[in-house]
Amino acid sequence: MNPTIKFLALLVAVLIAVQLASTAPLKKEKKGHKGHKHGALPVKVVGNVKTGEHPIQKLPKGTPQAHGLATNWTQPTTNSAVQNDGIPVSTHRVTTLKNYARLASTAYCVVGTENGPFTCGSYCDDFPETTIVKTFNTPKTSSIGFVARNDNNKAIYVAYRGSANLGSFIQDAKFVLTDYPPVAGAKVHYGFLEDQKETREIVYDAVVQEMEKHEDYTLYMLGHSLGGTAAVLQALDFYQNAGYDSSKMVVYTYGEPRIGNPAFVDYVDSLPIKFFRTVNRNDIVPHLPPENFGYQHHGNEHWIENASGDVVLCSTNEDSSCADSVVPFTSISSHLMYWDIKMSVFAC
Repeated sequence: MNPTIKFLALLVAVLIAVQLASTAPLKKEKKGHKGHKHGALPVKVVGNVKTGEHPIQKLPKGTPQAHGLATNWTQPTTNSAVQNDGIPVSTHRVTTLKNYARLASTAYCVVGTENGPFTCGSYCDDFPETTIVKTFNTPKTSSIGFVARNDNNKAIYVAYRGSANLGSFIQDAKFVLTDYPPVAGAKVHYGFLEDQKETREIVYDAVVQEMEKHEDYTLYMLGHSLGGTAAVLQALDFYQNAGYDSSKMVVYTYGEPRIGNPAFVDYVDSLPIKFFRTVNRNDIVPHLPPENFGYQHHGNEHWIENASGDVVLCSTNEDSSCADSVVPFTSISSHLMYWDIKMSVFAC
């Protein structure tokens, strides 16, 4: 069977499985760490991290699943069975993460016309005095998002929508690694790179023009799901070709899949760029593509560990006491709601 058709069939099955909720309680055990250690920027040790080190747990017979991951596992309200080694983050940090989650979610909506006000409903109302600079909707990969400017906050925003239609899901299903030319030995998800390339010229030109006119502004790269991968890859492009570093640019992603291999992760975590990668409880998407396909996460993971919305900063990129601790008891529904924020077309 053609690989694309095979993965498409799998994804259709996953969507159907969302309707079949399992009510079994989540049981987790504390497991050891691997990956980068916590710091202002992670230590470059990804090359020494092996994939597939998490103990294999089996799902109950008949559990709806994909790639060995449950598609709609019901979590308890707390994770008291797990002794988490993550560092609790401040209330201010949680508020900031929520703020940019709302902004990222607006990429699922019609946010207005170029050079016009930012309008899409209640979430857009949280960002007054924001002007749309550019919108995009690419024909091949169905990548949708916008570039906006807020003069009060001295900010340029780039937000990418996640997988909201069949075209984007097809991209998500291509787990093939391809060369990442800027870095020798680095490889990334073929579909994610294809997606970023199609929006690259539109986004790059619009942002560079705005940043040249507003030299004291900060660039915020935002994205949910597949949109998070585009935000990361485009941020790397800005660093490589426009020289934007942590003094100019910050990246916030939510429910971001794994993007590339250890060499790619090693490169990303060596850069002077601030990455805030947030994972909600047992969200299934951050566990795809699977590690045994050669993928790993970059830092820094901020894990929403319970129904109360508490967040911890995890010690390593693939921290087995944070999001990796829930495997294989994952859920699609946890991908679509971060705190009380709808991360889908239902946000509009």
